[in-house]
Amino acid sequence: MTLRVGARASKMSLMQTAPVLSALSAAGPTILRPFTEAGGDRPVDRAALEADGVFSEEIESALLTGEIDVAVHCLKDAPTIDTPGLTMSAYLRRDDIRDCLVTRDPGLTLATLPAGAKVATASLRRTTALHIHRPDIKVVPIRGPVDERLRALHEPDSRIDALVVATCSMKRLGLPHLITERISPEVICPPLGAAIIAFQTREDDKATSEAISFLHDPATATEAEAERLVLRRLGGFCNAPLAGYCRTNRGPDATTYTVRARSFTVDGGSSVDVRRTSSDARKAALAASHELTRLGAQAMAAKS
Repeated sequence: MTLRVGARASKMSLMQTAPVLSALSAAGPTILRPFTEAGGDRPVDRAALEADGVFSEEIESALLTGEIDVAVHCLKDAPTIDTPGLTMSAYLRRDDIRDCLVTRDPGLTLATLPAGAKVATASLRRTTALHIHRPDIKVVPIRGPVDERLRALHEPDSRIDALVVATCSMKRLGLPHLITERISPEVICPPLGAAIIAFQTREDDKATSEAISFLHDPATATEAEAERLVLRRLGGFCNAPLAGYCRTNRGPDATTYTVRARSFTVDGGSSVDVRRTSSDARKAALAASHELTRLGAQAMAAKS
């Protein structure tokens, strides 16, 4: 059985997929198919981030038609609701969920950036947090793969002073040494599904699910499904005004799960941040979603 693996063709996607292919090839022949026309990745006529599935539609179509057997996704960019006929069948062990700062001048942090500094991001979540914690800096929009954003930062005529990107992205690109600060989740709350690589297969393809099962991390799966439940309950997607995470708390006698969910307006003027803990991650996710809804999350989203 030759396993046909689909992934986005960006440099980061290919680099994070490489060790997966290496692991899979030990069990049998593997072929990689890169996808270059994902709506959110196109260099021209790039899809807006105000909708679900802009990074996955092309790959999912190929999976449904049998052109590939498994799709590799960054979970935060995958559709919130499973596409009929497809399922997330495995999750790699989660990486660092924090965002980080990369600056043109070395040694600077979010606290020490000079007033008026230009920090680039296209993320509503990051933009809001920056407005709250450093209202004296200017947030400028920038889109594209992380390696392209890094090049834009270091061009001789660059008009930006820093980027906020995912810590795990810098690690996967082999560039953690360029990070000047790993930012606390209390300052910039991560996106739901952050730092998780997910494997999507056809629901009826049990052979592929079994072939990749050795990659699956059950602890990550518990957190991932809790976070996806919050997204579904609140109508979220990759660039919605919604953030949060599930944290596993391992004690000497029992394990509990804390689900954090945060909703906000883009200007940072209003936000709601809730945490709920339970011995059942799903129950914690439902409780956090219910409380966020009760406190007006949908109304905030409408203003953003």
